[in-house]
Amino acid sequence: GINRKSKRNGGLFVRGIFSMLRSCLLTTFVGTAASLVATTSRLLLGSFHSHQTASPSRRTNTIMRAKSNSNNGKDKAVIDLQLHTIRQSPAETLASLSEACNTLGVESFDVYGDYQSNPQQSNLRQFESEVARCFGKDDAVFCLSGGIAQSIALMIHANSHSTAINDSSEVRAFACHPTSHLLLHENDAYSELLGMEALITGSTMDFDIDNFKQNGCYGMAPMMLSDAKDILSSENDALTTYPNQKSITCNDISTLMLELPHREVGGKLTPWDEVQGMSALCKEKGVKFHCDGARIFEGSAGYGHEALTQTAEPFDSVYISFYKGVGAVSGAMLLGDSEFIAEARVWLRRFGGNLYSVLPYAVSSWDGFRKNCRDDVFMERRRKLARVIDVLNADSNVQSIVQFDPAVPQTSMIHGYLKASLDDCKRALLTVEQSTGIRVLMRLNKINDDESSFGCRFEWSMGTSNVLIDDGHFIKGWQEFSRVLEEF
Repeated sequence: GINRKSKRNGGLFVRGIFSMLRSCLLTTFVGTAASLVATTSRLLLGSFHSHQTASPSRRTNTIMRAKSNSNNGKDKAVIDLQLHTIRQSPAETLASLSEACNTLGVESFDVYGDYQSNPQQSNLRQFESEVARCFGKDDAVFCLSGGIAQSIALMIHANSHSTAINDSSEVRAFACHPTSHLLLHENDAYSELLGMEALITGSTMDFDIDNFKQNGCYGMAPMMLSDAKDILSSENDALTTYPNQKSITCNDISTLMLELPHREVGGKLTPWDEVQGMSALCKEKGVKFHCDGARIFEGSAGYGHEALTQTAEPFDSVYISFYKGVGAVSGAMLLGDSEFIAEARVWLRRFGGNLYSVLPYAVSSWDGFRKNCRDDVFMERRRKLARVIDVLNADSNVQSIVQFDPAVPQTSMIHGYLKASLDDCKRALLTVEQSTGIRVLMRLNKINDDESSFGCRFEWSMGTSNVLIDDGHFIKGWQEFSRVLEEF
């Protein structure tokens, strides 16, 4: 009897222990789950904040940190002259987005673009309205990418043009520079998705996409007024389109697209009086004038405009990007008059770009816009690059290894062409980094042209990261790079 009682008590004791353990585990699980939910909520209410919105102390530390190429494999301080955006980890980016939501007063999610709301009811519509006012346009619509934004603009202008001239032609075309992003980097989306043809300004005989993408466009000029006149005033001449080599007349052209600045030719700008001349020509010919403003903030500073309204004024529609100089994770905006944007919102849904919510991208873009598009932020970036290039151009040793295009920066961007092979340049750059702690260049593209005197090329932009580096580090790095390269 005593044994049976002991066993029974022992069983009760074991069951009690298991019950206690189960309660503890359940409590721990619930607490952890609650913590995860709270953390996830905080992250979702943030957005993928710009690399450029870190605090000054964090920015300084970020600039100086990079993966070391030394033999010990450890991290060490590196001054990265080509890195123009401040890098943050995903966790840091998401955390800073939460701060941005608090700063901007974003307390609710947008839903399918908040099309039925006004700026007083919707943070997204408030953001769109704010940007539209800054550019002097009636309205704006937020898009996830420039590809979507510019496709929408081309489609609307083409439809409007066909209706205006009662055109039943099977060919619908737009005109652009040979280095347009639509030609080089979008896999002919305008043709495959929109059924449109491109009319390339200048001599189409020299147009070679693969060559441009591989070897660059050294010495090429931006679009000029004479280029626009050649195609828009040739009413009796047959024009040949790309990519399908169709024969059209200028009456088939619905849109003239101008990139400000031209990225692929080193940030060059069409002279402002010629931009205004193009605008007048388009109005005369019944053609819409569209601005590919992926870097319009840099372009406006390059022109010395005091306000973005001045830069946008000649154009019927404008596309701007938020992830480049502004530093958002992703995001774009299309601007124009009220009727144009109302139709753009319809096309945004047709293109599948009207997501249930775009909050992370919109907050990131809005925060970057507020922090960077003020005072003379882009003016200072341009002045900084101009100062450094001026000193480098005056150094005969540096000039013996590199040719900048343009020779004098017109914006806060420039392209460089190196007179040495890619392998030799990489070896010299590594030697300089290990001996000085200065990383002069980290992104180089090989030039595959036996007739060229250049072996590789690079793009150099001044942004929130490298604008904080002392001019002397740029000069020292480039002088040491030229000295080491000459020894190879």
